[in-house]
Amino acid sequence: MKRAALILFAALLPIAARTRDLAPGQFVSVVELQVALDRHGFGVGFIDNRDGQKTQMALADFKASLNLSDSDDLRGKLGIRDYPAVVEYEITQQDLDQIGQAPADWIEASRVSAMACESLSEVLSEKFHVSEDYLHRLNPEIQDWNSTNIVAVRIRVPNVLSGERLAAAAKIVVDCARYRMRALDDGGRIIASFPCSVAREGKAAPTGELHVATCAPSPNYTFDPKIYPESPRAQKVGGKLIIPPGPNNPVGVYWLGLNLPGFGIHGTPHPETIGRRESHGCFRLTNWDIIRLASMVTCSTPVEVTGF
Repeated sequence: MKRAALILFAALLPIAARTRDLAPGQFVSVVELQVALDRHGFGVGFIDNRDGQKTQMALADFKASLNLSDSDDLRGKLGIRDYPAVVEYEITQQDLDQIGQAPADWIEASRVSAMACESLSEVLSEKFHVSEDYLHRLNPEIQDWNSTNIVAVRIRVPNVLSGERLAAAAKIVVDCARYRMRALDDGGRIIASFPCSVAREGKAAPTGELHVATCAPSPNYTFDPKIYPESPRAQKVGGKLIIPPGPNNPVGVYWLGLNLPGFGIHGTPHPETIGRRESHGCFRLTNWDIIRLASMVTCSTPVEVTGF
């Protein structure tokens, strides 16, 4: 299917943006920094024009990956001069076709054909790695995101679709203390880094000699009430259910199963929860980051868990 072309947007900053000093004389807007880091495979979670902990950790890992100091030309290394942070995008019928249902009730969820995005804003949020709030602030002229006449309307979005494939990873290291997942090359250098969620208090995390054992795009999810003893709603279900694939599936759009049964690295229907203790034991990434990580690994890539 034909993808609408991204058109360069002349004004980098359509709304007022905060700035950050990478080094003396190297001021950039936060959205410029977030987009550049994301394009290099150093995830910031949502692109939201806010200089938070995820952005700071991504920048620190990017600098470590190239052994850069604060005096080095980070603007040049990040490629900030090479492309605009914000571009125009034309909304397509394909975008609207991705809108569907994602019931919160487990039984209802098992009856839909796909756990889809429930709004156009959510579809675009997933596609451009952007918070819905910032998407709306980038486009204040759009009054009704649910309009039936929105096809072919041009909007402003973060320029994250670089098309560049990340290098193969020799090892994955999960830093539970800093909620960060790093892909390393065979020399131990960081080649990609993503914010992640880890097991909540009282839940076990996988340990020992781990590796990726299964790679499953667009997975379904087997709901088992025994996994959710704290949920009265889950206990009322009474048996296992199969939840269909989709971005709002409980494990998101990709499952990397570990050699320890029941544990894996996967996406999430709730990208706003990434970067904290949240899961029942698995490691969660945003849907866009799990897709990128999956492109870097094989079903034998070692996984090391630290800091839990």
